[in-house]
Amino acid sequence: MKAISVHLTDQCNNSCIFCVVNSHKDRREGVNKKVLYKFLEENSNKGYESVNIHGGEATVLEDFEEILIKIKELGYKEVSLQTNGRKLADYQYAKRLYDYGVKLFVISLHGKDETQHDFVTQEPGSFNETIEGIRNVKSLGGKVRTNTVVYKGNVDSLVDIARLIIKCEVDHINISAMHPVGKAYQNFHRVTPQYSAIMPEVFRMVDECVAMNKIVTLEGFPPCMVKGYEKYQIQWDDIHFKLLFPNLIIEDNADFMEEETKRQGDVCKACIYRKTCGGVYKEYLEFYGWDEFYAIGD
Repeated sequence: MKAISVHLTDQCNNSCIFCVVNSHKDRREGVNKKVLYKFLEENSNKGYESVNIHGGEATVLEDFEEILIKIKELGYKEVSLQTNGRKLADYQYAKRLYDYGVKLFVISLHGKDETQHDFVTQEPGSFNETIEGIRNVKSLGGKVRTNTVVYKGNVDSLVDIARLIIKCEVDHINISAMHPVGKAYQNFHRVTPQYSAIMPEVFRMVDECVAMNKIVTLEGFPPCMVKGYEKYQIQWDDIHFKLLFPNLIIEDNADFMEEETKRQGDVCKACIYRKTCGGVYKEYLEFYGWDEFYAIGD
């Protein structure tokens, strides 16, 4: 699938302790709609099926609905929105977004309950709003893919998080490795676990989802860390994103992420995944090194 992706803002109504773009609830910024609309217009007749919007938190922008209307007018079939889901707790707001073309909502959920999730977001009440937002989207007929980042504070709760998400009748559960940039880098030892310590619980979460016939994917984990579970690795090669950052256009986001954020080491040279695995997040290697990783043979 061909899609365009827009990093709309770093502004957010949460202040997550491992936010990769260092968003926080007190940041205020606008959107350069001249640049944005030019990008959307130039690509509107080039076979792109979807527009993926992320941030920050796009729903906090006063002109977000205007932007969605513009996307719809340009003929894009649908929008996918990466969001913390809080504003979707307002049913009428969620309905407007759905009517404007947002059909897939990628909603972050990092805890099994209010205490655990709100500790991550640093915003009391965010858990309840997110859960209500998920329920509203599902009642409207929208698709929900949740994203749970595995960090030191929720490793032992991953199965409980899966059970909670399954009860919400989501369509797809994504489990993400920590990308230690932004606040995740600033708080590295507080939030970033070693892969070798967390994989048994990650696999238990996968097994729980599979047992309940839910689509589940793993994102950001090197193949050598998910041996036996490789088929659950999310396949970004199937989705080609052309990405707009403020004043920067990236032709293929997957290639950019592999080249700019990860590194391969000597151990990777003999691995059967050396051509398809970008390696390990370079910030992770800065603190933990290569000792955990190994080459997978034919």
